[in-house]
Amino acid sequence: MPLRASFRVSTLRAAATLALSVVCLAPASSSALGFSDIDGLGGNYSYANAISGNGLVVVGVASDSGSNLGGFRYDSTMHALGDLGGGYTEARGVSYNGGIIVGLSMNGSSANRPFRFNVSTGIMSDMGGSLTSGFFNAISGDGHVAVGQGSNGSGAFAIQQVDAAAPVSLGFLAGGTLSQATGVSNNGSVIVGYSDTASATLAFKYTGGSMVSLGTLLGGASSQAWGVSADGTTIVGQSETSTTSHAFKFVGGVMSDLGVLAVGGASRANAASSNGSIIVGWTDVLVGSNLEQRAMKYDAAHGMVSLGTLGGTTSYANGVSADGSVIVGGSTTDGDAAQHAFIYTSGVMVDWDNWMSSLNGPNSVLAMASQLASLPMEGAHHRPLMSFDYMGKASQVWATGDFGASSRNTDSHVTTGEVGASTTYGDMVVGLAAGHGSQNQDLALGGSTHVSGNYVLAEADYRLADKQSIISVVLMSGNWTSTTARAYTTGAGPSVSNGTTGVSTESLRLRYDGPVQPIAGQLTATPFISTTWTRTKADAYAESGGSFAATFDAQSHTSSEGRLGLTAKYALTADTTLLVTGEWIHRFDRTSGTLSGVDTTTGLLPFAVAGLAPTANQARLGLDVDHKLNANTLLNFSAHVAGFGETPDVSVALSIRRAF
Repeated sequence: MPLRASFRVSTLRAAATLALSVVCLAPASSSALGFSDIDGLGGNYSYANAISGNGLVVVGVASDSGSNLGGFRYDSTMHALGDLGGGYTEARGVSYNGGIIVGLSMNGSSANRPFRFNVSTGIMSDMGGSLTSGFFNAISGDGHVAVGQGSNGSGAFAIQQVDAAAPVSLGFLAGGTLSQATGVSNNGSVIVGYSDTASATLAFKYTGGSMVSLGTLLGGASSQAWGVSADGTTIVGQSETSTTSHAFKFVGGVMSDLGVLAVGGASRANAASSNGSIIVGWTDVLVGSNLEQRAMKYDAAHGMVSLGTLGGTTSYANGVSADGSVIVGGSTTDGDAAQHAFIYTSGVMVDWDNWMSSLNGPNSVLAMASQLASLPMEGAHHRPLMSFDYMGKASQVWATGDFGASSRNTDSHVTTGEVGASTTYGDMVVGLAAGHGSQNQDLALGGSTHVSGNYVLAEADYRLADKQSIISVVLMSGNWTSTTARAYTTGAGPSVSNGTTGVSTESLRLRYDGPVQPIAGQLTATPFISTTWTRTKADAYAESGGSFAATFDAQSHTSSEGRLGLTAKYALTADTTLLVTGEWIHRFDRTSGTLSGVDTTTGLLPFAVAGLAPTANQARLGLDVDHKLNANTLLNFSAHVAGFGETPDVSVALSIRRAF
């Protein structure tokens, strides 16, 4: 295998967002694709091999729920390509308009076959003809010429296949018995790859029916071509030198050494912009006494430049946009703990995995505003107004304060306070309150969010004919302001972008408290069941500052939950009552709102990050103490602890109620 040839496979698999490498070919249409997590065909693994020239179709291979690998087409929705009977397909190339996809698929005899997939008809065709096995690596932008490798049982050779015709061998360089085509120009007139000879493996260019060796760099014995510019003028790859292997470009019949950033190290060129002016790949650099691999960019004005890493020791670039402004690849993270895809633009390397990760799930603006709105309903209003002692009066006024804290699912502190009044009409109690709330939550990498605002709350309780059961309805509406400092990693280190938006919440809770069940002496128990809906909306907003800010579309989400519980009540004294509550919380919504928008650095990178699922089930245990300070004044203290989930780990509420 050629020096570090294995990196070709690893780069493809690591760069799950290779699709973004050419988004700026068609800025107007790339938004249709969006920046999405291409999360497979039901499984947990996928990688992208290519994107159509118009930026609308991504192709590659992904796993299904049974961990079986198959080819996919992604156009904002995942589509399985099927197979030729052998259960495995890998899509490797796609035409400019996304209409023709090529790659390899196993047939019923478990042989690899080169295929074409016509998107308009949905038909996958075996294009191998009389070949015993083969595969396609790429297809020309016009969709006519596919290239790759085939075998007739006695050897493997580079192939070219045009439209519906049978594949044709491109042959070998003189004395060779093995060859492979790796790239093709936009109109199919220039094909590149490598072939062995009697003494070495050499990069080749195939035009007009003739395969020509590109030779090697000075002192080298072998070379491989890995890519060609769309206009066919620039071929890039890797060649041995007298000491190691270096990236090269081949232009006008001359192979030029692109060099390396560490004496004695190696480098490789993987791709070139449409006119060949920008070349990307990797190079070794010297860190202390160790050679480490770095993604690199090369142009005539600046030479070879390292793009850095995402905190780890290794990175590489394997794709570049038509105009050379956007580069993608992969890098290890801090401590080499993981390998993440990156996008490099405007001189900054961004970790694609964490660019938006800090704003998802329980850290999303929608989730935080929803939690802030739910605190009074879980705290001061966690039981019906009618359950409090009215001390022989028709009406009450109250002031309450709620506090909640979480450190497991999130790192947040929530505080609300309100004043309210209620009155009695026969078997009905009606109350109205107004309050203010705020939440501070830490985000990943040192980021943070602050949400604050005001709310109004109305409650109506009705005592049923048994004079014990209660039906209650709570309505709450809040208007909040969210200020977020979003942190993320770049090649230059952590960066922070800031944004502010308006958020609104509307909540409805229906609850039924059953008849009191005597247990022993002063001890009784009351079962209850409730359901709550909360609609949360966030306005569109734009960030400022940082090296890779974004604008965000308006968001909305409706959460729904059910609660089933039991409250035990015991009169300690004539003035003090103790209540203990246990409840089970179940979330019916299976996801949170989608976070979508576009980067403000280039305006060319739309994203649509699917929300994470909330915790489905959560237990909560509470303690209330009602104590009469005098004949007309009631002090209530409550404390709750909860299992892992969206409800705060610990919350307390204190209220004072005056009857009149």
